[in-house]
Order: sequence, then C-alpha cells, then structure tokens
Amino acid sequence: MPNEPPTGPHHGPPSDAGSGQEGPPADPETYVWPLVSLIVVILPQVLVPTKMREGPPLAVPVTEAVVLLLLLVVAAKPGPVPRAARPLILSLFAVLVLANTAAAVRLVALVLRSTPAGEAPPTVTQLLVTAVTLLATNIVTFGLLYWQLDGGGPAVRRLGAVRYPDFQFPQTSTEGLAPPSWQPRFPDHLYLAFTNVVAFSPTDTLPLTHRAKGLMASQSLISLGVLAVVLSRVINILPS
Repeated sequence: MPNEPPTGPHHGPPSDAGSGQEGPPADPETYVWPLVSLIVVILPQVLVPTKMREGPPLAVPVTEAVVLLLLLVVAAKPGPVPRAARPLILSLFAVLVLANTAAAVRLVALVLRSTPAGEAPPTVTQLLVTAVTLLATNIVTFGLLYWQLDGGGPAVRRLGAVRYPDFQFPQTSTEGLAPPSWQPRFPDHLYLAFTNVVAFSPTDTLPLTHRAKGLMASQSLISLGVLAVVLSRVINILPS
C-alpha cells in the first residue's frame, strides 16, 4: 500500500485544544477479529438443531459462509489489505446485511401469520433462539459495514487521511481521552452496532453523514421489529 500523506484533518471534528494533531501511522488493522466475529454468528445457525429454532433458511448461512471464504482469500494475501479491495469488501458486507434482513423479515412474517391447520406454531424456545441469533448477526454484520464504511475504511483511517468521517467518536473530539493519532478500529464499530440495537439510538458515538444515519436507522428498525413481534408472541404463548 503506498504511504500516502494525510490530506485532511484528524478523524472527527478537532476540538479547540488541538485534538486534530497528527501522529505516526498506526499499524495496519488485522482482519482476524472481524472474521472471527463472523464465524461466531454463523456457527449457531448450522449447529443448533432445527427443532430448537425457526430458521434462518439454509440459504442464509450458506451465503454468509461464501462471503467468509471470499474475505479469507482477500485477507490472506501478504501485507495490508489493499484499498482497491474495499469496494469488494463493502459489497460482501452489504450482502451479509441483506441476508440477515431477509431472515428477520421471514421470522416476523412467520410470527404474524395465522398458523395453517395441521401445522404446529413456533414454540417459545424456537422463537427466542431464532431472535437471539438474528440480533447477534445484526450486530456483527452492521458492525462490519460501519467499520469498512467509516471515513473511507481502515486503510484511510490508518494514514490519518480521513477528510469527512461518518461517525464522531468521543476520542476524536475531546482532548485527553486518547492519543492524538487515535483512530477507531473494528471493536469500536462493533460496540457502536451493539448499542444501536439495545438502545435503538446512538449513545456515545454520533452518525455524521446521511449514509451513516440511514444505516443506523435501518439497523434499529430491524432489531425493533424482531424484538417487538417475537416478544409479543412469546408473552401470548407463556401461561398466565
């Protein structure tokens, strides 16, 4: 990867105290943890017995496994992942989000429909296991997308060449919380995705661009739909 000079300010609006100072480029970010997190959410979809869950369809984990293999091929090449691979990686992460969204829509439709005659309705265990699996996958897939999208991706952030970030982290706007050259990494974006699911809104990190706001709104709507529909059905099933 060419060593490009910084072309813009520090990631996020600098404070008056000078948090926009540049430091030496950080080490290239590893793809190990993003890939591990993806494996962690794929495994339950194929290892949990079908009698204990209501989906997702086999096509979803198969799609996720294909994306995982393609990411392994990209990340396995010696040296940092090239910036030229970013469009492909973004497309793969978008496929993951769409696959999990389709599984969530299927679950909501299944819960809302009238159970056909002769067919047993989903049990509490099936509904809860499926909902937890979908929400966990929602967190990981959107976290991956935020990580690759923010400010041009990990390679651009590493060089301090971010011109307009998509998210404002506290460390980039307040002096003393982190070194001047601090840049968000995958765990930061994964935590952002987690808080957006459990709080349905930003907590300590703010979306700055339209695309970031749209993605966070979509993620919240997916998780809210799954939680509201599944929990309401579970409450009706449980004995009073």
